[in-house]
Amino acid sequence: MPAPAAILLAFANDWVDDKRHLRSLLDESKAIAEAMAPLVDAGLLGMPPPIHNATVDDVIRTFRVRRYRDRIRVFHFGGHASGSSLLFEDEVGGPTEAQASGLAGYLGRQTGLVLVFLNGCCTEPQVRQLRQAGVKAVVATTSAIQDKVAAEFAKAFYAELAARSLRDAFDTAVQTIRMSLGDNPRAVTRDVAVTRHVVPHDTPEPPAWPWIIDCDPAFEAWSLGSELAAEARRTRRRRILLAMAAMSLLLVTPLAVSAEARRTTCRVPGLRSLCAVVGIGPTRAEQALWDDARAQRSGDGLRAYLRAYPRGVYADEALARERGCTVERDETLGPARDVRLPLTVPRGDPSPTEEAAHRDAESRGNRDAADACGPYKTYTTKFELVTVIAEPREWNCLKAEHGFACGFHGEAVCRIRDRIQTDHERCH
Repeated sequence: MPAPAAILLAFANDWVDDKRHLRSLLDESKAIAEAMAPLVDAGLLGMPPPIHNATVDDVIRTFRVRRYRDRIRVFHFGGHASGSSLLFEDEVGGPTEAQASGLAGYLGRQTGLVLVFLNGCCTEPQVRQLRQAGVKAVVATTSAIQDKVAAEFAKAFYAELAARSLRDAFDTAVQTIRMSLGDNPRAVTRDVAVTRHVVPHDTPEPPAWPWIIDCDPAFEAWSLGSELAAEARRTRRRRILLAMAAMSLLLVTPLAVSAEARRTTCRVPGLRSLCAVVGIGPTRAEQALWDDARAQRSGDGLRAYLRAYPRGVYADEALARERGCTVERDETLGPARDVRLPLTVPRGDPSPTEEAAHRDAESRGNRDAADACGPYKTYTTKFELVTVIAEPREWNCLKAEHGFACGFHGEAVCRIRDRIQTDHERCH
């Protein structure tokens, strides 16, 4: 039985520059998933797991998954962007550009894709390329938008898209933001302070709201709900036909195999739909949860399956796989950082010259600094001590009868790197 239509969500952040870190991306993801949850629970809509810390390869792999191939109707991107690119992440979390022209060409070749939602700053210049490539509708932005407001707009749009047409969902989402922030479009941008005031009546050209939708006229009235309803009707017809075939099969050989044998037989991909109709095999929801569990490297999916289906078709296999899970600990070193401790070095024995007295004081200071930094060398499971040095701040020298004696007030500089330990569960 074909999989339902699906929505693909991809989110990428900036983990290098803290000032550019988008703190509302997770809220945006949760809000969209919550808006679509009733359709997903009813089996009318498929949602691949949202791609967080998305790389370009992550998106391409999801489009290629057999279960979602040619079934993805909406591609939503949340993150930094510009008129010429979207900023995805690389394998180590750094920002990397996906050029708009290539992205448009790729998305335009995805059969079944209707809407691309670019929820990043200033993405309007990409609209023309996407539409020319064959994408039916594009939602984009005309300026830099506040992170939190972008998430609220996405939440409102998808909540409406479940039942309204594209155009109505877009217009209603804009009005939802206006109810919250007033009549000043500049209140939602990042480069102007948020204020609440009405644009004067004599303003010749009031600023426009920073979202646009460009849609093929033939898809203006397209709605996710109407397509899913049509798919549901087709599914019901298929179920009736399968039920009739299943009843015929069961009437011919009612005692041919045991119940356990029938359940085993129903694991065969070609017979799953037939068995599901008569209640002796995995339902579509159970099969989907099991497929997701097997695709995960950790045991979270296995445990989720067992909670939902403790006596399910794959329960024994899930338990066996979970018992085979192991926890592996990875250790990495953080960036070097300096820990500064107060240090006082008293005057030592006289030296022939003041320069020699300085060197003597610095040598003794380095030994004292090594003692001061000793705890970081002791706790090897938490830190790596890289270097130790004494830094004089205020010299205290005295010219004596036999030369110069020097000491100083300063700091012991302990350069360390934190040992970062991360546990990863691995299941085969």
